[in-house]
Amino acid sequence: MSETIAKKQRQAAYKMVKIQLAIAVIIGLFGLLLSQQIALSLLVGGLIVVVANFIFATIVFRKSGAQATGEVKKHFAMGESLKLLLTIVLLAAVFTLLPVHPAALLIGYILIVLSQWFAPWVVKPSY
Repeated sequence: MSETIAKKQRQAAYKMVKIQLAIAVIIGLFGLLLSQQIALSLLVGGLIVVVANFIFATIVFRKSGAQATGEVKKHFAMGESLKLLLTIVLLAAVFTLLPVHPAALLIGYILIVLSQWFAPWVVKPSY
């Protein structure tokens, strides 16, 4: 039973990551109306969130069930820590290595983070 619930929650988390990826691509395409640099910046800003969320979901949903409560808590803390660290590293790398427009990159990043607020209406795991 708990494996089934965890599997559905994992699928819902991955569905949200896919939706975020689609939104990031769409935002990047809209950026092409302004310039290639802004489009790249919007896309990369969104992709930073998508990659971090994918890693988080992968780590968090490794274990499930009442017997694995300690493991679940450990994986959640590890996933959240890695997500934060990965976000910092990716932001620093992008600002250093790519010719991005800083404001557009942060707008892309923020828009994808805000998309998580609407997850309960878009992604509903069935139990």
